Amino acid sequence: MLIKTFFASLTLALPLVLQAAETPRVVDLVQVNGTKINNLHLAIFSAQATGKQKADSPEQQAAMLEELVNIFMLARSAEGKKLTKHREIAAALKVANARLIAEALVRKKMQDTEVSEQAIKTAYQEQYVKAPKIEYKARHILLKTAEDAKAIIKTLKTGKDFATLAKEKSTGPSKTVGGDLGWFNLQQMVKPFSDALATMNKNTYSREPVKTQYGWHVILLEDTRKLPKQQLDQVRDKLIQHLKAQKVGEYIRSIRGKSKIRILAEKASTK
Repeated sequence: MLIKTFFASLTLALPLVLQAAETPRVVDLVQVNGTKINNLHLAIFSAQATGKQKADSPEQQAAMLEELVNIFMLARSAEGKKLTKHREIAAALKVANARLIAEALVRKKMQDTEVSEQAIKTAYQEQYVKAPKIEYKARHILLKTAEDAKAIIKTLKTGKDFATLAKEKSTGPSKTVGGDLGWFNLQQMVKPFSDALATMNKNTYSREPVKTQYGWHVILLEDTRKLPKQQLDQVRDKLIQHLKAQKVGEYIRSIRGKSKIRILAEKASTK
């Protein structure tokens, strides 16, 4: 689950300039108290601020560079340097540095990983030929205990709106969108969840809590639809990305398997 989330956020988190096939030639643009700012700094800053590597006009580019000069000037000032010793700022810098390197490494692995034609054809057979031809649209409310889930079901029987309850009570990440899981096939869900969903009718919710490794679920099946037949060439790029992500996921798990990880506190605290 964590690896899927990591891949999903990868292209959003990386500066656009780092996603380019080639790094541009570095040209120094300005010097601030001994620190040189180059076109690569400007491209990264522009990508982070606007989603574009280059401003739309010379005037906008000049304004962007002026803002970047101010940022470097403040960060490298005497008071700015002192702030780097503040524990929250030091922690933020450490996380940002680790995240950027990790995401760049995953991006590189995705680009370098090769997928055979046979692997593509096998994945096509499994995901599109043999796979169920029906997709489901559902919402869920994730709870910590069966008792909590039963209480939600009891509340639903009074006519309470499912999405509203999900926003109020769910412990899962989908709570922000009212428990909406979008469209998916049963193979994409863990078995207890998909088994329960397969027995439900449209516009009904599960009358008993559904237990998975993530907790206890109350499920609402909103709709189903038949999938049109898709030819290999139509989904080739999607399959290649999926297969690459699988291989990179294996790489991440191999690194984790070699790492020494010790739990130092039972519960995380932000206080």
